Amino acid sequence: MTEVYSLYSEHGDEYKLQFTTDRSGIIADDILNQLNAQGIEVVEIGLARVKGQNITSHKVLHQIEECIAELMQRMPNVILSYFCDFIHLVPSLRKDMSVQEYRSRMFSAMFKRYVSQEQQLDVCDDEIKINGVAESFFFHVIYHRQHQHYAEMIAKGHIKDFGKPEEE
Repeated sequence: MTEVYSLYSEHGDEYKLQFTTDRSGIIADDILNQLNAQGIEVVEIGLARVKGQNITSHKVLHQIEECIAELMQRMPNVILSYFCDFIHLVPSLRKDMSVQEYRSRMFSAMFKRYVSQEQQLDVCDDEIKINGVAESFFFHVIYHRQHQHYAEMIAKGHIKDFGKPEEE
């Protein structure tokens, strides 16, 4: 499954929001196979700016929220996985916070606000912070409340696969 949405800001910026079940290697195959056996489909979220350089507007953020909510309503056995990238700098980034952490916090705040407004949406967004060898990484897992156990499987897999090895 792949779904791609083009989102546009009032200033002409263009974004591509993609939902895909292509296995990119971020979630371990053994976990994906266990989830698939239970009828759970893991969908990765990808977001890229393809045109423009303006600060992402609230209108675009709301469009992203709407696309995620619509997918969650349409697919009751889906779990979304989102890796916060660190490629492009973020305007007004705090010096004490990595680009990835800033994006992760922004995404959490945005989604929490949306879910509180749309009370019929029984969805959770868990941030997974992984202490890596060189820096921390941030993933998000968005799931229907009844799938918390499966979301925890994904979180544990991420920590195992991407976390700093424990010292003996």
